[in-house]
Amino acid sequence: MLDRLYFRVFPAIIRTPQKPDSYDFTHLTRKEFLETPELFYQKPDMMPDFALTGVVTTDGVEVVDVKFPSPVQLKYRENDTVHGLYFKASGKKDFASVILLHGWGRNNLWKEKKIAMNLARNDINCFILKLPFHFERTPEGTWGGEYAITGNIPRTIEGTRQLVMEVRVVAAWLRNQAEKVVISGISLGGMMAHIAMAAEPFDAGITILTGGNNAGIIWEGIATESVRDDIIKAGITREQASDLYRIINPSIMAKHNKTKNLLMINGLYDEIMPAKFTLELWEALGRPKIKWYPCAHVTSVLFIKSIARDMIRFIHGNAD
Repeated sequence: MLDRLYFRVFPAIIRTPQKPDSYDFTHLTRKEFLETPELFYQKPDMMPDFALTGVVTTDGVEVVDVKFPSPVQLKYRENDTVHGLYFKASGKKDFASVILLHGWGRNNLWKEKKIAMNLARNDINCFILKLPFHFERTPEGTWGGEYAITGNIPRTIEGTRQLVMEVRVVAAWLRNQAEKVVISGISLGGMMAHIAMAAEPFDAGITILTGGNNAGIIWEGIATESVRDDIIKAGITREQASDLYRIINPSIMAKHNKTKNLLMINGLYDEIMPAKFTLELWEALGRPKIKWYPCAHVTSVLFIKSIARDMIRFIHGNAD
């Protein structure tokens, strides 16, 4: 009920109808991409230069602003520089580093920062990687995340490819600093984390409030009505969208999953990521460890401390 109330009060409305520049999608639907995702989500040949600025120490945890040029340059200047926040653990030896991806349309990172601080206090670094078209990466004249999912499906796919390649860059950077690298994500960020696991092996994966089947979530989830309408206005049906989304559909990419140590954390009453699509992904992944909280999407905020504790236990190998 609270999820429905929240999105009535704060609807995610696409301001200007979006549609593909071309309806020739063959460059995104090639068979070899679906058979070998690494061909689509290629690891860059050279590491970009990381700029670390704005170091702040909070409760013994160093928080650093990080930016670097994206290995994929789309046509939006603001979006082509990657931004992140790196929470550096203060322990004697960094046990692990987590790459944490936030959800769609977020206007703050309160939940992610809360998780990151809890991880850092337990010898686990955390790099909050800001998704394409969000925060500093938001194109002028749009709201944060507006261009991430619209009727311009090729842009959605290209943005996902951009993010996964950025995740692979950050993973390589973090592997020089800790024993383990873990991928994690919340909501849309969780879906992207599962796509990243199809291209890059991680020591563990933890996803929160997420599922598979992009078209199903857009058509049936209560937060994406304007996205569904925009896709329909672009002349694309649910069946066509589902076909186009295959290369970024976590349920389809699950057969390529390269991370065997998985934990899925979800809400029993989530109507944004309906449970049936979570279960679809869970089945496709071979039924990994899953934990259900008695919450919806929005009310998951009440369990952030518990979720962070689950993550810490899982990473340290002490999951129940």
